[in-house]
Amino acid sequence: MPLDAYGLPVTTASPDALAGYDQAVEGLLGWDARALDRFRAAAAADPGLALAHAGAAVCLFLDERFAEAREAASVARAAVAAQTERERRHVEALALLVEGKTRDAEPAMTRHLADFPRDLVVFQRLYFIWFWQGKFPEMLDLSRALSRHHPGSSFMLGLHAFALEQAGRCDEAVRIAQAAIVRNPLDAWAIHALAHALYEMAAFETGITRLPPAIHPCTNLGWFRNHLLWHLILMHLGRGDYERASHLGRTVFERAPSSVAGDLHDSISLLWRLELYGRDVTDRWRPFMAIAAERLDRQGLLFHAAHLAMALAAGGDWATADKQLGMLRERSPKDRTGLTGEVLVPLVEGIHAFAQRDYRRTIQRIAPLRARVKELGGSRAQRDVFHDTLLEACFRAGDVERAERLLAERVARRPDHYWVTRAGSAASGGGRTP
Repeated sequence: MPLDAYGLPVTTASPDALAGYDQAVEGLLGWDARALDRFRAAAAADPGLALAHAGAAVCLFLDERFAEAREAASVARAAVAAQTERERRHVEALALLVEGKTRDAEPAMTRHLADFPRDLVVFQRLYFIWFWQGKFPEMLDLSRALSRHHPGSSFMLGLHAFALEQAGRCDEAVRIAQAAIVRNPLDAWAIHALAHALYEMAAFETGITRLPPAIHPCTNLGWFRNHLLWHLILMHLGRGDYERASHLGRTVFERAPSSVAGDLHDSISLLWRLELYGRDVTDRWRPFMAIAAERLDRQGLLFHAAHLAMALAAGGDWATADKQLGMLRERSPKDRTGLTGEVLVPLVEGIHAFAQRDYRRTIQRIAPLRARVKELGGSRAQRDVFHDTLLEACFRAGDVERAERLLAERVARRPDHYWVTRAGSAASGGGRTP
């Protein structure tokens, strides 16, 4: 039987379909925006290639083309019925994902990888299920366990490097990410892992020097290229070059405001951070506020819902902001995880309070959530926007003892310029309170 690039069986009699499928898998693992077209080309070469239909379903799902994704998954299921156990389980796990059945997809993927540890497509999808659940120890444990099955794979190294960074093991993360980039300079996730590790190490100058030449050759990434540039912007923020960061934000995110979820997270959180740092970005909220108002039917990802709330509140669309909060409150009893009511709703209430300059209420709503915000998913760097909102609220509310305690923790972890200078500014009367 033919084998794919990872030595796994593929039911096809077409060498062209198999070669195209391998290219498509490489594209999916490498964040190449051409992966969907490659999966479709492989399926056209062999309509019975179930794995190609399943890969296309994943790409469509990631593009939020959910109806098309479900249709492709249905085609994959029909095609795979008489194929190998490995292919059937691969297709079923991915089909469950694109159907929104994450609670079923997660154990299906875990069982599949126990028997087929070289199925890197399934691991990548499970990795991101866990990413959005805040299950970073699980990501690290499984990436470590699977690494021995993928010697020399830049994709495996990059995935492992990022999980190490999230565990605070940044020196190891840098070393492994660099090894991945040497093997494959176009491995976007390895570049991403390196950016995270350098940022957490406060190696801002190194990041500003190394990221542009690493990102430049990555020309087919779609929105993920903007995310890599967002990490470059964070380096400028970290070193205190706020004007440069602000200008880059305009260039990357505001020339053509995007409704892609990844772009929205980055553009919205950047503007919110600039406001935390005392910059006036009032006029820049308008396009993102409008996009957020149109996405109230796409709040399945709780992390995304929190960012929509920031745009609506900061932009001043209180009618829609209140509508969104009402929707989340109504949804809370139906959420079997409890996260909507226990974490997301009070977080959004705190975000509203901050935008309304009610800093004491911000503290009341967000302070109890500090240990649980990670359950909404997102990386440490991404979740900082919520923790930093609480910290800034403490300063503006005059909650000195809490502010000093949180500030000490924040600076010990990563001494960003703003927070290093914040205490001194407040002590001298420069409280930055609007």
